[in-house]
Amino acid sequence: MATPNHHQSAVSSEHLDGLTVVVTRPVTQAEATAHCLREAGAKVILYPVLEITPLPLSAIEKTFARDDWQRANAVIFVSANAASRGAQVIKHYGGFPVGITLYAIGKMTADALQDSLEPHSSINIQSPSSGNDSEALLAMSALQDVAGQHIIIACGRSEAGGRRLLQQTLNERGAIVTLLICYERKGLAVTSAEQHGLEAQLQSAGLTAFLALSVETLDSLMENLRNTSGWQRCPILVPHPRVAEAARERGWTRCEIVPMNNRALVEALHVLKPTLLAQTR
Repeated sequence: MATPNHHQSAVSSEHLDGLTVVVTRPVTQAEATAHCLREAGAKVILYPVLEITPLPLSAIEKTFARDDWQRANAVIFVSANAASRGAQVIKHYGGFPVGITLYAIGKMTADALQDSLEPHSSINIQSPSSGNDSEALLAMSALQDVAGQHIIIACGRSEAGGRRLLQQTLNERGAIVTLLICYERKGLAVTSAEQHGLEAQLQSAGLTAFLALSVETLDSLMENLRNTSGWQRCPILVPHPRVAEAARERGWTRCEIVPMNNRALVEALHVLKPTLLAQTR
């Protein structure tokens, strides 16, 4: 979905008027998402239920050796957090060697990775032409014949275990896979002020939609909503069918799949708005 140009943004600056979006992303990413939604006329409630913590080099070096980096043929970055923190760690290891291939799991990750590289860097970043998940990345022709290649997956540590499908499939194709675990995701309890703000919105007549970009986010969100009523009648916005299935299992009856990219998310909500409004009548 194309990013709107300046003229389009100005014309449609109120096209999400009447919609309230509860943004559950970590604080470091939530502000950019909130800005795009507000710019389009939506009301935003910041309700961060995950926190991202970069792991120190001392912790990373316990599981990732310099030899792993020197043998690498390619690096896969599974998220924007992996791109920004992973690039910092790789600079510690001497930077990107000539000829290495970089893969990003989607456009947001590719953009974050490009921002993390040295200015005027000529390193080529490859990402799926469509899709932003492990399946889309694994479908790329360049990752079909990887037998004997040393591939590093830059990722985060979490209770959910991360992208197991990616590592397992590459191993099955004969690659030697090493994880560069460079940050940590943890569930976060919201503040009393955040909780009261959400409860007040849920008691109002306005249309409220929750945005949750991962199963791990869902789990922490459900923990924070344990003593809250009214969320069951709200739609939840998720980026992938797997997350939608998990949301239904947790009690959400109205799930909509939307892009993760902020600008594309705004355009998707513009298209979905009539449907969402009709469902509340």
